Amino acid sequence: MTVAPIEQDRAIGRSAGKPDQREGDSFMSQALDLARRGQGRVSPNPLVGAVLVREGRIVGRGYHERFGGPHAEVTALEEAGEQARGATAYVSLEPCAHTGQTPPCVDAVVRAGIARVVIANRDPNPQVDGRGIARLQAAGIDVTEGVLAREGAELNRGFFHWVTTGRPYVILKAARTQDNFVALTLSGQGWFSSPESRRMVHRIRAEVDGVLVGRRTAERDDPRLTVRDVTGVHPRRIVLDTRRTLPGDLRIFHDGAAETLVFTAVGEDQATPWGEQIRVDRSAGGLDLGQVLDALGDRGFTGIMVEGGPAVHRSFIDASLMDELVLFTYPGQAEPGVRQRRDLVNVLVIPDGWRISLKDELGGDRVVVAQRMSREL
Repeated sequence: MTVAPIEQDRAIGRSAGKPDQREGDSFMSQALDLARRGQGRVSPNPLVGAVLVREGRIVGRGYHERFGGPHAEVTALEEAGEQARGATAYVSLEPCAHTGQTPPCVDAVVRAGIARVVIANRDPNPQVDGRGIARLQAAGIDVTEGVLAREGAELNRGFFHWVTTGRPYVILKAARTQDNFVALTLSGQGWFSSPESRRMVHRIRAEVDGVLVGRRTAERDDPRLTVRDVTGVHPRRIVLDTRRTLPGDLRIFHDGAAETLVFTAVGEDQATPWGEQIRVDRSAGGLDLGQVLDALGDRGFTGIMVEGGPAVHRSFIDASLMDELVLFTYPGQAEPGVRQRRDLVNVLVIPDGWRISLKDELGGDRVVVAQRMSREL
C-alpha cells in the first residue's frame, strides 16, 4: 500500500546520523498524524504510524489501516524497499514482538536492516511491553523512547486504558445552557449547541468504538448516533434499557448504519437483527455499569462516548466510571417552562485533581475538556 502524503510531509534537513530534537519531533509528529488515519477501523488494536528516514529524507511511511491488516512498520518498509537499510524508523508505538493477526513487526524491522528506532510510547500490552524494544536492541538496533510521549499517549488513551483495565475509556459528553439545563425550550428543538460544537461531537464519535445513551434519550429523541459532520466510521450504538421497553421502530434498530447493543436486566443474551441484547444485573441506579463496561471490553470496545441524558450522566459519575468530560455550555438561558423541569437539570463539575486539557469557544459556546490524571497523560 502506498501512503498518500500528509499535510506537513517535508523532511527537515539533510544531515546523516542522528537527527536533532526538533527534527526528531517533526518526524514523530508525522508518524502520529499517519496513525490517526486508522481511527474507527483498527480497534481493539492501537493506532500506529511509522516514518522511515534516511540521510534526512523520508523514504517510507505507513499506518495500521484496519484490524487484521498490515501493521504500520511493515507498510513503511515495503514502501522504502532497499532504502530502509541503515534508516531510522520513527514509530508511534513500540513494535510488536508477538504473533497475533500478523507476524511480529520487530522481525521485519531487523530483516530490513533498520539502524535506529525512535518510539513515542511503550506498548502496555503484556505480550509486548518492552519485549519489542529488547528484541531490537539484541539485534544491535539503537532504540530511543519517549519522543512526543504525551501526544502518543493521548492518541492511544483508549487502547492503553482497555489493555490495563479490560474496560473501555469513557468520555462523558454533555451540553447545557448557561443556567445548567439540557434543553433550551420545550417546543421540540432537539439541539441548541453551535454547528462548530456539533462538529466536534461528531469528530469524537468518529474516534470512539461506541456511543451510549439511556432509554429516555433513545425514545424521546430517536437519535441516529452516527458520524455526519466529519469524515469517519460510524460507531456502534449502545442503549441502556433496564426493562427492555424500547419500541422496535427506532432508527438505531433499522437504519443499518451500525450495530446496536442493548443492555437490559430482563431476558437473556441473544443476537438480534440489529445487534446484541446483553443481560446484566440491576443496581441502585438502574443497570450495573461495571458489568456493562466489562461486557463492552470483552467485545473489544476500547473507548466509548456517553451522550445520553442527565440520569445516565449521574450514574456514571456516581460510580466513578468517567475518564474524560467534554462539556459544552450555551451562552443563553433556558425558557421558563424548562426551568420547571428538574429532570432537565444537569449540573456538572470537573472532579478535583483532573487535568483540564482544553478550554475554548466554538461558535459562541464554551467548551471544556477535562481528563482523569493518569501516568501516561
